[in-house]
Amino acid sequence: MSTTRRRAAASLQWQRILSELAGWTLSLVTVAALAAVGWVGHATHWTFGLGGHAGDGHGGHAAVDAGGAVSGPAAGEEAADGAVIRFHSKKDLERSGIEVVPVEERPMVSEVVANGVVHYDDRRVAQLAARVSGVVWKVERHLGDRVQRGDILMVVESSEVGRLKAQFLNALVAYEARREQLAILDEVKGVVMGRQVREAKSGVREAANHLVIAEQALVNLGLEVSAGDFAPLPDDARAARLRTLGIPPDVLAGIDTDRVTSNLIPLRAPFDGVVIGREAVVGEVVEPGRHIFEVADVSRMWVVLSVSKEDAAKIAIGQPVRFRPDGSDAECASRVSWISTEVDDETRTLEVRAEVAGDDAARLRANTYGSGRIEVARLGTAVVVPQRSVQWDGSRWVVFVPAGETAFAPRAVDPGLREAGHVEIRGDFADGPPTLVVGEGSHVLKSKILLDRMESGEL
Repeated sequence: MSTTRRRAAASLQWQRILSELAGWTLSLVTVAALAAVGWVGHATHWTFGLGGHAGDGHGGHAAVDAGGAVSGPAAGEEAADGAVIRFHSKKDLERSGIEVVPVEERPMVSEVVANGVVHYDDRRVAQLAARVSGVVWKVERHLGDRVQRGDILMVVESSEVGRLKAQFLNALVAYEARREQLAILDEVKGVVMGRQVREAKSGVREAANHLVIAEQALVNLGLEVSAGDFAPLPDDARAARLRTLGIPPDVLAGIDTDRVTSNLIPLRAPFDGVVIGREAVVGEVVEPGRHIFEVADVSRMWVVLSVSKEDAAKIAIGQPVRFRPDGSDAECASRVSWISTEVDDETRTLEVRAEVAGDDAARLRANTYGSGRIEVARLGTAVVVPQRSVQWDGSRWVVFVPAGETAFAPRAVDPGLREAGHVEIRGDFADGPPTLVVGEGSHVLKSKILLDRMESGEL
């Protein structure tokens, strides 16, 4: 036999030895655990009976785990499944630490808990920049100021604005001149050539187009201007009005308007909100596309929750949401308004969004972390027991109900909604739900049942 084969055979033999040792170790641990349970049962003088008297020596079955429903026989009756655990005396029962608690009937809510963070509403946050290059002439609003739609944030002085204003005035004058020329030709069209009249009409249309283009150039800068408003005015009035176009009197307070440059253009707030960013000082050069002001509407905020992928299937649009920021005792209420179509690559969680408005939104601060609870189910009335009352016996969920002064019987149940250490129980409540179940100590009864099963060879 080669060296390689000998090594392989030796390795297999060691693997079999280790496997046998692991099996013996597990068996020894199991026997030790059962011996401990048996000692506890002996110390409390338990006996198992099929509805019989204490000490009859017969065994039964029981099983439970947190989260089930309850139903059981009245005192002195046999358990529905034929299993009853009896204590030798009331004193033994007291020493076991078993406590009986009442069964409640009340509304039940199932919630998914998720961490979250507060954001501004992305649809109501604006990063503002000057539309033309220039120099900051005046700053009207500062960080934290509340603004309304149309309020002036700052005024920029730009030579490009002055050029476009002059172009508008020139286009208006050219249009008026073309119209006067056409009017004169119409009066004497009998003595002039038709070609001259046609050229005059074409000139009017061309001048009108240039005027529209010049007007639109100013409108594109945010200046409200109309050729019809300027047409009736004399030249001096036109120039004076166009010089301060878009600049309200309060901004020009204390300034001689006759000496104000015609190069001014305001930057206005697009909606009601709060100034959350400002990077502008008087005399600073600004360029188009460079963000100078940031305005956010804080009357509506977003709460973005990170839901674990295990709970993702429970979430639906419209479900109630309650969010509590860290360090606050107040909760804000909302509903699920958006669910992401993908799980985050890094956190492996599902992003869920709720919109908060009104007074609740006023209490929130952007980028604040907190905890959210999404209501995924609600019952008007449910049979509720403490979660520790429900035990699992390996094949079913059960609770223990009194079957006499010192006896308890397991009853199979189906666990339902869970909330704050309580669980809804469902089952065959043809005669009405039980009124009492074992709370503290129910795991001890389960252990006695499992021990009896092993002694009878059923496990």
